[in-house]
Amino acid sequence: MSSEVLSSFLHQLPQAYQALRQQQFQWVGGFLQHYVLDHPQWRQLALELALQRHDDAGVQQLFASICRNKDEQAPAALRLAQYYLAERRRQECREALALVAERPIQDAGFYRAVAAVFSALDDPTAALPWLEQAVLWAPQHAGLRFDLALAQFFLNHMNESRANLAIVLEQLPLAGNVLHLRSGTQTATAEHNHIADLQQRLAQPALQPQDAVGAGYALAKELEDTGQYAASFAALRQAATCKRQQLQYDAATEFATFAAMRQHFTAEFFAQSDSETAAETNSTLRPIFILGMPRTGTTLVERILGQHPDVVSIGEFPDFPLEVAQAARQVQGRQSLVQAALLLDYPALGARYLQQAAAMAQGKPIFIDKLPFNFIYTGLIKKALPQARIIHLVRDPLDTCFAIYKTLFNQVYSFSYQLDELADYFIEYKKLMAHWHQVLPGQILDVHYEQVVAEPEQQAQRILDWCGLPWQQDLLAFHQAKSASTTASAAQVRQPIHQKSVQKWRQFADELQPVRERLFAAGLIDAEGHPV
Repeated sequence: MSSEVLSSFLHQLPQAYQALRQQQFQWVGGFLQHYVLDHPQWRQLALELALQRHDDAGVQQLFASICRNKDEQAPAALRLAQYYLAERRRQECREALALVAERPIQDAGFYRAVAAVFSALDDPTAALPWLEQAVLWAPQHAGLRFDLALAQFFLNHMNESRANLAIVLEQLPLAGNVLHLRSGTQTATAEHNHIADLQQRLAQPALQPQDAVGAGYALAKELEDTGQYAASFAALRQAATCKRQQLQYDAATEFATFAAMRQHFTAEFFAQSDSETAAETNSTLRPIFILGMPRTGTTLVERILGQHPDVVSIGEFPDFPLEVAQAARQVQGRQSLVQAALLLDYPALGARYLQQAAAMAQGKPIFIDKLPFNFIYTGLIKKALPQARIIHLVRDPLDTCFAIYKTLFNQVYSFSYQLDELADYFIEYKKLMAHWHQVLPGQILDVHYEQVVAEPEQQAQRILDWCGLPWQQDLLAFHQAKSASTTASAAQVRQPIHQKSVQKWRQFADELQPVRERLFAAGLIDAEGHPV
């Protein structure tokens, strides 16, 4: 290989990657054929082209060639892991990560990228050592240190998380996500809180709207912790309003989808018998779906069930909705997605879902899928997976709405930042769940949050009976488990079961009047706010 040829190749390499980003695959292929080189940059571009073409045979051939040079293995394996993650091929993703670990590049950015893949796999335990090592190499990198603090938070290493957040705030004093996470690492008291600190930061002219949101939710949380309820709600309303202004949310379209599901997914549809499902024939996995509105105790029940030796939780697993959407688009034609969903091959849908879940189930025979908004797909789940157990968490309507309103979610639940929209969504949710109960009688177990915290052992036994599981003595000691929790309830599930949040809304009764009026008009509560 002459130096002139290599120089020409490297000179044109940025143009080749630009063509790749524009999906000009034929041009890139011709470029690679023109420069057939024994060079790492050539192999890297060729691998990227094969990945973007979804050419599995080409990927494997190129990767085998790359691995002959151990110095090239780790970056190529990381790129494979990222690709498999995007394709939801999680087992192959983990296998690629194992190859990364054989000879990783000693670089903070590389280690952070590996940790990001583990985090996306909902595995902060595996991400943690990569982040710890990366921070040793780049101790002043604020974003990297925040990633470490977040993983520590999910793993209940609260002291370490707070220490890292303090270092980040020295560099980024107005970072709203950092301030919000800091408030979640402990319960504020009159003696120990950040209220004055947060108020001072919120008053800074340089504060950006996205940072004002995180800081505002942090302030509202600490004011509520210390019993300053009126001031807490004022801060919360301001932060939620700011967040809502940053979102594009179309409630009418979402509610129309709910109405279409109630119209088309009838009892007659579910009475139609499918042949023996591929899902049941080819898999011994037994799924348990825990669903409902967020902040209703779904994580609490997940943690109780997850203590059982035969059960593993795969977290807020997004694959069932993704599989439905993908399959419906393939048959959609001119009809709506809901109408297209009536035509799906449900046995095949269930089989694909179980294949995806198997990579997360760690060899356990029973797994929990705790994605709250799977309530939308309840009927479709039973059609695709007749063996599935469905547990629907129910909570006092006003407690539910308040708990949702005061939570800053990560890119989900856009309805939650304005009280009237939140109330309207709750009403539509209740209509849809009433419909699923009507067309699937006896196939959904309602579990009431208030009963779980009042009589945990009896309710745990009831849930186990529903799932066909024997009693285990340590089920209610879930708060002592060392396993990660990556939900909005990550801090709360570290506490023993308590009833402190029951009827919490009454401390904010006046402020919640817009919600009360809508729920009362819908017949969901009485004039005193009690569920009907």
